[in-house]
Amino acid sequence: MRPRHVEDWHSQFIQAVGVRQRHGFTTHRVFVETDAEPKVTWIYSHPDPTTAEQNLHADPRYTEVAEALAPHVFKNCLIRDVDIEALTHAAPGELEGQDGRIAIMRRYTIVGDWDEFLGLWRRIVPLRERHGFRCLFAAVDREHHTFTWAIDFQGTWEEFPAGQRDYYCDPDRKELRRVFDYMADYSLHPARMMI
Repeated sequence: MRPRHVEDWHSQFIQAVGVRQRHGFTTHRVFVETDAEPKVTWIYSHPDPTTAEQNLHADPRYTEVAEALAPHVFKNCLIRDVDIEALTHAAPGELEGQDGRIAIMRRYTIVGDWDEFLGLWRRIVPLRERHGFRCLFAAVDREHHTFTWAIDFQGTWEEFPAGQRDYYCDPDRKELRRVFDYMADYSLHPARMMI
């Protein structure tokens, strides 16, 4: 989305969620990265996505909402089929930021054996949670070699590096350092939980 358009985008985006819902889509989580140019991660599902997308695009309301969103977004929308490895539901305080927690979006480019990577990652999740970082969702996109997940953190983006020190010093985490063998590239961004 365009910088400084989050609030204007959000009111129109809620309409887009409603239109998809009328066509049988279920929205599970939505995150908006808050640094640099905001990026939206929208996790939704449908039992028959191909037919549902066709019906959606034939709906005049879909076109209206897309036109209302157009001034706030770039034309680089990318929709991918993913396998969900983990998924939580947001509590009301999370969505409004009243609980003092932020989301941290993590994207990895994976090389090598996916099953080996996921085996290590599944051991990392309870360690993160033991140190106060709850896994919010995780999505596997094998075709594009991408693993996306989010954790939450009690504090600000600026406090996040210091907040991870105890986690990375944990001997159990040090044993899992080979997880980096599967990560050709990665990015981290603060995000707001929108849904």
